[in-house]
Amino acid sequence: MPATAARSRFATLRLVAILFVAGWLVRSFVVGGMAIHDGAMLPQLRPGDALLVAKWPYGWSRYGLIGGAPLFKGRWSPRDPVRGDVVVIRDVGPNGSRNVVMRVIGLPGDRVAMRAGTVTLDGRPLPRIRIGDVLIPIRPGTLCRGVRHEGRECRYRRFTETMPDGTSHAVLDSAPGPSDDMTARTVPPATLFLLGDNRDASADSRIDPDAGGLGMVPTDRLLGRGAILAWSTDRSARRASPKSWWTTIQWSRIGLGID
Repeated sequence: MPATAARSRFATLRLVAILFVAGWLVRSFVVGGMAIHDGAMLPQLRPGDALLVAKWPYGWSRYGLIGGAPLFKGRWSPRDPVRGDVVVIRDVGPNGSRNVVMRVIGLPGDRVAMRAGTVTLDGRPLPRIRIGDVLIPIRPGTLCRGVRHEGRECRYRRFTETMPDGTSHAVLDSAPGPSDDMTARTVPPATLFLLGDNRDASADSRIDPDAGGLGMVPTDRLLGRGAILAWSTDRSARRASPKSWWTTIQWSRIGLGID
């Protein structure tokens, strides 16, 4: 009986170890998760959203491995993203343990500038067309800075921005500000220029890391590409109210693709 019990315990431990390693491999190399806490990527991504992140499209670096295991240097099987991709990166600033989701605007060698909110790539402005305003519900992380309150919602000016390959995405730009203009910068090798879609509330590549932004982001900080919204709540759930755990779920957002 003691030998049988020992074999049973060993089998249980082996199963736990196999499951742990399998989970580590899947989360490190196949798919991870990312919770949205701020409004930098409005209107598409909202505080309370959680998205699945595809880990394989751009290759792998140690920053994308769970626990940051230093199994290799640089990137393994590296591939550049496409302009317009929504990517998750590891912050290069003082908050170096923070994951950030942004949109790829400039690739290595691109010359990026901004004038009155319009992005210019290699001297050519990206087409930007005003479309209907969007109302975003007020929730923690979504504050109406520089925009109009309408009840429990914020009204934002919305535009479509078209990348050189013809793909488009929605951006918000509600008020003139210092971040609407930027002198031309050349993206260095193995580096990316990233912007948030909510241009008035995004500490992105326009802002140096010492000032709280991202600056130019090395490609080895790429963790993956945003794939699909796996979960969404309005962040109003209360621990003392189990009913609110259910009613605050944003069912209509779950399953939306990221573009």
